[in-house]
Amino acid sequence: MKGLWAFPVAAALLLSAGTAHSQASYRSAPIGGRSALMGGTGVALARDGSAPFLNPATILHIDDSGVAFSVNFFSSQWTTLSGFHQPGAVDSARYGALSLPATDLQASRLDPLPSTLCLFLTLGNWGDNLTGSDPEPGRRKGRRKLATCLGTLEREVFTASGVYQGGSAGVTATQASAVSRSWNRLYVGPTYSVYVSDAVALGASLHGVWTTASSTWGIDTLVHPAAGASTASFYDTSTNASSLDLTAMLGLVWHVDDAQVLGASLSTPTAHVQGSYSGTAALQSQGGPFGSSSLVTSTGSFAAPAPVRVAVGIGEELHRLRLEADASAYLPLPYIARADLSTQEVTTSALGAGRGGTSTIQIQGHPVVDAAFGVEYFLSRGLSVLGGASADFSALDPLPATLAPGALEESRMQRVGASFGIGSYGDGNELLFGTELSYGWGRSAAFDAFADPPRLTLVDQRTYGVMLVIAGGVSLTAVRRTIRDLGSVVKLPEPK
Repeated sequence: MKGLWAFPVAAALLLSAGTAHSQASYRSAPIGGRSALMGGTGVALARDGSAPFLNPATILHIDDSGVAFSVNFFSSQWTTLSGFHQPGAVDSARYGALSLPATDLQASRLDPLPSTLCLFLTLGNWGDNLTGSDPEPGRRKGRRKLATCLGTLEREVFTASGVYQGGSAGVTATQASAVSRSWNRLYVGPTYSVYVSDAVALGASLHGVWTTASSTWGIDTLVHPAAGASTASFYDTSTNASSLDLTAMLGLVWHVDDAQVLGASLSTPTAHVQGSYSGTAALQSQGGPFGSSSLVTSTGSFAAPAPVRVAVGIGEELHRLRLEADASAYLPLPYIARADLSTQEVTTSALGAGRGGTSTIQIQGHPVVDAAFGVEYFLSRGLSVLGGASADFSALDPLPATLAPGALEESRMQRVGASFGIGSYGDGNELLFGTELSYGWGRSAAFDAFADPPRLTLVDQRTYGVMLVIAGGVSLTAVRRTIRDLGSVVKLPEPK
């Protein structure tokens, strides 16, 4: 039985391929309410919680000290994996002329997304403004600002489950599937910026980057022929990985004139601190003259360096109109993710054996350029409309038709989005509300239980998304003023 020989080999292969991973889609999480509603722009004109992560020099655009932003993102997604339940040609020697109908797997989810959290502090003036007095109108030199922020810049979550039954040529197949994978990258650290002249500001951020990844597969397949013995296969995996790294970002803002603003930022390669990986995979076959089962466990180190990004943005601030166009180039890294593993395999079959060893697996990538455009038009001093569009392309190399031993990647997706919303502004506070519509397309892994040997292969994936954005900001000056006004209205009774 050729298939029984292949089960231990397939188990070892599939464990390596089971790791959750980034699609190397570096703009996969929104940051900042205004930035999200203006197509993810902000390299030149950021003035919310996106500033420390897009261009640290732009935190000087936030005027008041102690500005606090609250952002809530709610996302709905509808995903289709084409041919998931029968992703490839059937091994006719074992399953005959089986051709299953309607094999797509569909999934939907609604969940809140993590957002940025920042505190901005205005420092005493530097340089020509040592007295700390208010600068002259139009005078910027010496202004300084410090911020401390945390934000999720990358996030990919996919979950799907279902029971499928279909058949043809006298053969019926039943499959229960449950797949869950996630990738999350959190940045936390301080940002500092200063105007070195009235036209030029420089800034820098230092961030700790915590990357977590997980993946769980459960695919149980039963095949019932009209005549003969039934067969079954069971594929179950669970993996978890994390990586802690340090990175820095440098930024520049240049006010070309009273309306035009040029922004640029550069992130440095990361310094890896520590990381860990653990995983298990079990694959069983039942039916026929023999049965086979294999259990593989792997532990080791894991590294997922943050991308090196060069970004430029052009902004225009007119009387009623703000425009911005950004381009971000992500430079190639030695690897996108890497795991150094120690593996143990235990196999039970007529020709079973146990073995162990070490291996190194990693994801390769290539340079990618993303673009974004945003606009804000003020209908009045306190009301505006916002809109934008963006592209998020994957830095992963194209995936092979069959995932090779040691592959970490499970999907490769591209995404485009369009956003629109409204903004309301008062004395020291703001409120923004809107939505982003997105479409993603690419390839995703699926387990082919009807091949000999069973393996991970690829199917087409399409995802439609709707994200709701609710964002607001308030300055400490406005809070203090409100408290003072309340105190003047509410008077405590005189003690007797």
